[in-house]
Amino acid sequence: MATKRCPAMILALLLASACVPAMAAGRWIAESQTPTLRQQGLRYTSDTLSPKGDTPLAGTAISRVEWHYDFAGWRPRALKVRLCGGGRCIDAAQARGQSMAFEGLPVATGFRFEFLIDGRPATRAPLEGGALTLMVNFR
Repeated sequence: MATKRCPAMILALLLASACVPAMAAGRWIAESQTPTLRQQGLRYTSDTLSPKGDTPLAGTAISRVEWHYDFAGWRPRALKVRLCGGGRCIDAAQARGQSMAFEGLPVATGFRFEFLIDGRPATRAPLEGGALTLMVNFR
C-alpha cells in the first residue's frame, strides 16, 4: 500500500514546489494623473509613483514594469515621454507598454514619467492631463 502512495506523494510535492516561485512574486500598482502640458519645449514630470505603505513587498527585485497613460484630447506627434526610476530612464512614448529595463532594482523603487512636447518653447493650447497607471511586478 505504501508503494501506491509514493507516486501520488511525489506528484503532490512536485506540484507544490512548482507553485512556490509564483507565491513569492507580487505586484504593486500606483495611479496618478498625467500633467497638463501648457508649453512646448518645457519638460513636465508626473508625481512620484511608488508602492502604498500597506503594500506587502515580499519580493526582492523588480522583474517588469507596465504602464498606461492618456490625455484628455489630441496627442501631438512631437510628444516625448520617458519613464525614470532608480537612476534609469527609458522611452515610454507608447501610451501603453511594458519593459524589463528596471529588472533587479529594489521593489520599493519610485518612478516618474517625464513629458515633453518637442520644439522651441512656445505657448500652445493646453494638452489636458488624464489617467496614469504604473504596475511594478517583482519576484
